[in-house]
Amino acid sequence: MYQTVRNRSLLPWFLISAALAAALCLLLSYRGWAFAGMFALFGLAAFVALWLLFALFLAVLAACIDPSEPQREDAPFFHRLVGYGMGLLLALGRVRVHVRGLERLPQQRFLLVCNHRSGYDPIALGWLLRRDKVAFVSKPENLRIPVVGRILHRDRVMAIDRENDRTALKTILFAVDLIRRGASSVGIFPEGTRGGGDELLPFRNGAFKIAQRAKCPVLVAVIRGSEQIRRRAPWRRTELWLDFVSVLPAEQVAQLKTNEIGDKVRTCMTSVLSADC
Repeated sequence: MYQTVRNRSLLPWFLISAALAAALCLLLSYRGWAFAGMFALFGLAAFVALWLLFALFLAVLAACIDPSEPQREDAPFFHRLVGYGMGLLLALGRVRVHVRGLERLPQQRFLLVCNHRSGYDPIALGWLLRRDKVAFVSKPENLRIPVVGRILHRDRVMAIDRENDRTALKTILFAVDLIRRGASSVGIFPEGTRGGGDELLPFRNGAFKIAQRAKCPVLVAVIRGSEQIRRRAPWRRTELWLDFVSVLPAEQVAQLKTNEIGDKVRTCMTSVLSADC
């Protein structure tokens, strides 16, 4: 049975905006309909002003981050900030997340693998698992986004250049180190790019080397509905369905070749994608 996860990320913004608007209306002695009209106007102005201040705050933080320096040390503040930001994006996009299989999350650090349907996939997974410290592997372009890219880098989001074997190996070894040290789990999308449908794209099985080298289990997840967000948000709600399907134990991962791991993961994912949900 699916569990609907509540997202209250926007609630503080509305409460602070309403409090500021009410204070201004009382200070200026508005009454009756004038109070209602000016409350709405001040509330909207306060909401916009809060967003501008938040953007300025992020820009100052980003300016203090060196994007060329590997982030080996834990950064709890940035991890919470990124998790909260992901929740904001889902709330603004009117995305409601339904999840099943959370009890399957391993007690130790793991490699999370998921199908890839849209740019919202890591956002939804990152927000849902924000308390579990999962560092995602991403395409280099995402870390070049002004301001956001630097903050993601500080939260250990790792760029992987699949066209350059040497740099890709560095990313894999960095991810392995994170898992071995217990610093964080690692999330990756083995399709390598967004598919957008129920048919899985060919896997880049080299991703499973992370689990083999780190000697950790592989958590298999399936996401559905995220490809609809871009064309529906913010006017219509999108229902996003996330299944944690199964776990491949570390002992089993160690005995299999990467293509064999990929075949097992594909079978797990297909069983959910082909089901009548």
